[in-house]
Amino acid sequence: MTTTRSGGEHTTAHSCPAQYARLHEPVPASGRDALWDRLREEHGPVAPVEIEPDVRVWLLLGYQENLSVLQNPHLFTRDTRRWREVVEGRMDLTRPTFSWRPNALYADGAEHTRLRSPIVDALGKVDMAATDRTVRRIAEELVDSFIADGRADLVSEYAVHLPVLVVNSLYGLPDSYGHMLGDITRIVFDQDAERGEEGVARMHQYFSGLVNRKRNRPGPDLVSWMLQHPIGLSDNEVAHQAALINNASHMPTTHLIGNTVWTLLTDPRIRTAHTDSRLPVQSLLDHVMWSNTPFQTLLGRIALQDMRLGGAQIRSGDAVLLGFAPAHRDPSVRREEDNGTGMAGGSRAHLMFGAGPHACPARELARMIAATGVTVLHERLAGLQLAVPHEQLRWHQSPFVRGLRELPVRFVPSAPRGPRAAAAAEPRTREVAIPAPDEPEDLLSKLMGWWRGLRG
Repeated sequence: MTTTRSGGEHTTAHSCPAQYARLHEPVPASGRDALWDRLREEHGPVAPVEIEPDVRVWLLLGYQENLSVLQNPHLFTRDTRRWREVVEGRMDLTRPTFSWRPNALYADGAEHTRLRSPIVDALGKVDMAATDRTVRRIAEELVDSFIADGRADLVSEYAVHLPVLVVNSLYGLPDSYGHMLGDITRIVFDQDAERGEEGVARMHQYFSGLVNRKRNRPGPDLVSWMLQHPIGLSDNEVAHQAALINNASHMPTTHLIGNTVWTLLTDPRIRTAHTDSRLPVQSLLDHVMWSNTPFQTLLGRIALQDMRLGGAQIRSGDAVLLGFAPAHRDPSVRREEDNGTGMAGGSRAHLMFGAGPHACPARELARMIAATGVTVLHERLAGLQLAVPHEQLRWHQSPFVRGLRELPVRFVPSAPRGPRAAAAAEPRTREVAIPAPDEPEDLLSKLMGWWRGLRG
């Protein structure tokens, strides 16, 4: 790797390891904004970084450089198996961070179209009005489970559950399976590598069982529609595309909700503007996606030829790290704050949902889940405030994600009011794992038995 400093001097990265910014080092509570600005000043719009010890990639700091890579698949492939570190045996793709899967996210060209079309067409059949009611129903039930306590962790008791329960409902399964899927997803991304491997195996079991059940008992749901698509994906391919929908939506939407609530609780101007209806929830989400985006960076573009990009000499086989957070701080796209609300205008040109052929096909669904999730909290939790000083909040240390480990809050206690209010009044003893009597004995139900044992 070779980079060009602003003064025009060329330096060889391997000869000077100190020049690599180590993204794997601890993150200050304020985030990495100061680091992004320093790297831009030192290197321009493209900088060499380490994402793990001795794992070096190019980080895109410029907005236009990110767009260029996203929109030019003939120059940059999504197939991480073509990364030189993998080809030459220095890196494997078994971990979630450096993965490859047979799904649309890692494919290009005709194969990408073949795998993506059933996802897009299935999402196009979703009744958004009915789904909006489902999102609200789930959000209300989650709030009912802790509202009488006057305190909650809005990450572990709310934000982490809402997206996966909604997606699970779109698979046509009862909520109990959504709680199980959420637990499995968290195990996959656990810091413990051994637990992570078990999580991957259980995730495969969930989606294999889901496809098998829907093959035998189809319904008006995403998986059945993908199985019926004229492109004719195999059962294994449908399982991987269904898993992609969950993995791409769960944690990003969780942290979008968490980061948005954190913004409301820590920025008085924005909170006042939102409370006074001068700042609609959709504009609030756009502000958070610009200023505190859950996707900070994203690994997964490999150069297909030697080239110069933003002053850096990129070699064929180099990995490029998409820099959504630093791109949003690029002076060429940053705008002055609106003095009335304390935030920039409502532009949706942020990169949260990507761009080009791999742009997220479920962006409106994700926005709906996050908007309804934030709105229900605003409506239901009177006197909502942080339960600890904001300096004590813990953020994830990943270079890829910006999100809170927990968000402890307190509020005025109130009685649950939903249709399951009586059961929800005792959240820690509530049983969510019992399948309906008419559900079959199959791979999914066996996985449910494992999960019930795990919960004790």
